[in-house]
Amino acid sequence: MRASLPVAVCCLLGLAAATVERDLMVQARRLVVRADNYSSPVLNPRQTLPTPSNRLANRPGPQLRILCAGDSITAGTFSDLDGGDGNGYRLRLRDDLSADRVIFTGTEAAPNGTMNDGVFAAWPGKTIKFITDNIGPSLKQRPNLVLLHAGTNDMNPNPAISTEGNDPTEAAKRLGVLVDRIVDACPDAVVLVAMIIPTCDQAQAPATREFQRQIPDMVRQRSGVGKRVLATNITSFPTDQLRDCIHPTNDGYRLLGDYWSDFAAQVPDDWLHDPVQVSLDEASPSSSLGAPWPSVWRVAAAIMVGSGIMTVM
Repeated sequence: MRASLPVAVCCLLGLAAATVERDLMVQARRLVVRADNYSSPVLNPRQTLPTPSNRLANRPGPQLRILCAGDSITAGTFSDLDGGDGNGYRLRLRDDLSADRVIFTGTEAAPNGTMNDGVFAAWPGKTIKFITDNIGPSLKQRPNLVLLHAGTNDMNPNPAISTEGNDPTEAAKRLGVLVDRIVDACPDAVVLVAMIIPTCDQAQAPATREFQRQIPDMVRQRSGVGKRVLATNITSFPTDQLRDCIHPTNDGYRLLGDYWSDFAAQVPDDWLHDPVQVSLDEASPSSSLGAPWPSVWRVAAAIMVGSGIMTVM
């Protein structure tokens, strides 16, 4: 029996609507965000950042084995002052992600932090090249989520700090080399690359802004060929939450944890997979500071063994 014209029209309209909806979902899935003249795979902070009082709903999915990588801002420099806990942004990040199973990895540890697994791959005062040269042992622990905030020291006008120079274009290239090293060692991991927090140091701010602008294009070159790499836009971080125009205040570190947890929640579900199981021998760290097996990492390793994501051989 032939359908009437109104019914046929309705069917066609419904099909068209479904096609449009599907295309919109595909576009959203690509996570291409246009803001502040950027056109790249960039995650922007949502209007309401998660906080311990506004925690994320339990997300079904894999355990998060997180490697926080970078320099002093990742290490949490000055977060032990004025009654701070010395954990940088990591404790707040864990609180925000409390509905998820979270384990931190890395070979370095904050001297005054209070977390049992407060480890990371970050070196105060060091440049992107130094991080690239020293991150290898941490990558052997096979994180499935890497939070990378690097380049602040590369933008410093003091050549004693920016040892490879502070040209933003060259620094973005070095950052790309670091990202490639992470991806090559952990091809299953999602890598979130920060468009680093701004500075109120007027001598450093222009280079920092240009470096921020270059990061999305560097990331696009990787994500465009199927790498699980996304840029994260932290350029809205308020400079009044900086202690010395570079390092966050205690409240600023907590805010940075909120940023990271917001970005982690925006990662497509099918990008994250259960962490690769590694042996204790394979993942055993040797700190670049000359103190192998920091005690805090021993505790973290025990947690990883107990959770079944690391084996003793």
